[in-house]
Parts: sequence; C-alpha cells; structure tokens
Amino acid sequence: MGLPEVRSFSDATPEELRQRIAELTEAVTARDTFIAVAAHELRNPMTPMMGQVDLLLAGVKAGKYTPEQIEQRLGRIRHIMDHYVKRATVLLNVSRINSGQNRLNPAPFDLIDLVREIVETFADAARHAGTSVGITAPAHLPGTWDRLAMEQIIDNLISNAIKYGARRPVEVHVEPIGNAARISVRDNGCGISAEDRGRIFRRFERAVGVNKTHSGFGVGLWVVGQLVAAMEGTITVSDAPGGGTVFSVTVPLHTRRNPS
Repeated sequence: MGLPEVRSFSDATPEELRQRIAELTEAVTARDTFIAVAAHELRNPMTPMMGQVDLLLAGVKAGKYTPEQIEQRLGRIRHIMDHYVKRATVLLNVSRINSGQNRLNPAPFDLIDLVREIVETFADAARHAGTSVGITAPAHLPGTWDRLAMEQIIDNLISNAIKYGARRPVEVHVEPIGNAARISVRDNGCGISAEDRGRIFRRFERAVGVNKTHSGFGVGLWVVGQLVAAMEGTITVSDAPGGGTVFSVTVPLHTRRNPS
C-alpha cells in the first residue's frame, strides 16, 4: 500500500493549517519534555555515584583504605552504575513517561529490601549535604510492582528531601495499609505552601521556583506522579508535625500488568 497523498501548505485550508500547527507544537513540546525528563532522571543517580567516588579518592590519597575496602567501595559504585544504565535504557522509551501510557513490568520483590538499598546509595550524598536518611519499616513487605518505577519514585522523593531539607535529617517510613503499601518521606525543611502544592506535580514546576539556590528542571515530582498513577496509586503532600514536609505514596500491593 502506498503512502497517503500529502497536500502542500499552499493548498491547505485554514482549518488544516491550524491542525498541522497544533500537531507540530505538540511534537516540539513532547521533545522538550523528554529532554528535560531525561536530563533530570540521568542526573539524579550521579549524586550518590560522585559521592562514592569522592570518598574513595580521598581515602586512597590518605592511605586509610585496605585493598578489601577499596574493592568494597568499587563494588558499590558498580552497583550504582548498573542502576544508572537501567534508567538510561528505560528513558529511551519516550512514551513510558510522556504519553500517559506507561508500560509496567511488575514482578514480585520485597519493598523493604529495595528501600534499604536506595537509602544506602544516598548515605554518602546525605553526609556530604550535612544530613542523614533514616528508615522506619517492618522487616519485610513483599508485593508485585514494577521495580524500576518504584526505584524512581523513592529515589526522587529522597533526593528532594535531602536537597530541600535544610541540612536536617530525612525520615523514610514504610508500612502496609490493608491491600496497599505506603511509603512516606519526610524532610525537616521550610515546608511547601498550599498554593505550591497545587502545582508541584506539573511539568517544569518547582515549589522553590523563585529561589535560585536550587537548580533543576522541575520534572522530578511530575515523573513520580506519572508513575504512581500508572500503578493505580496516590500521592499526597502534607505538613510534618513540628515543621517540614511529608510526601506519601500509596500503591496496591500487586500492580496489574498492562494489557498488550
């Protein structure tokens, strides 16, 4: 079958021109959105990776690491790099984030193991930022989720909490809620106004948009919102008792696989 005939712009009606302009505008917006999302998602894991490299270099120069400790540090860096490559691979599929038709690949795993693993990757970055990340969770919480999607959600929330937490401790709380799991990440920063809460999950929006101290594309929470929605979950933001902000993600214990 041959290609359909394409009329030239000179022959198009005003309505056809408006439609074509709208299509081109949407395509450019999709491209720009993907570039911003990719930049954010590929930059985020670099923070703990660089922290590990800096500590290893400092330790080697000071002569305080044994060969076994160097091997352990390199193994941790390799582990972070493996996750980085996985994330980069996923980002090649633009539609996963930008089309609203996120393709999930759920598989059984223990959520607590994943949370502890992510917190461990942020340990050195948190120390560099003058803070710490603590966990309150049961010993195990098995379920069926898209592992990479859950990793991106938790990674973004912890990264933001460290970034905006005013050098105060970050707390991660995980618990089962009926047939769902809830992950809450609390910082002890300046909080988020009610007005900002209405827009921080949009693309290119940031609660500290007028504060030049923190850079970013404003897509992290949008990514989180898209992934949570794809897993038929919810995300809320609220004031923490005594100051700060709590982001809570609640997802079913068993994510349904997308239809083919």
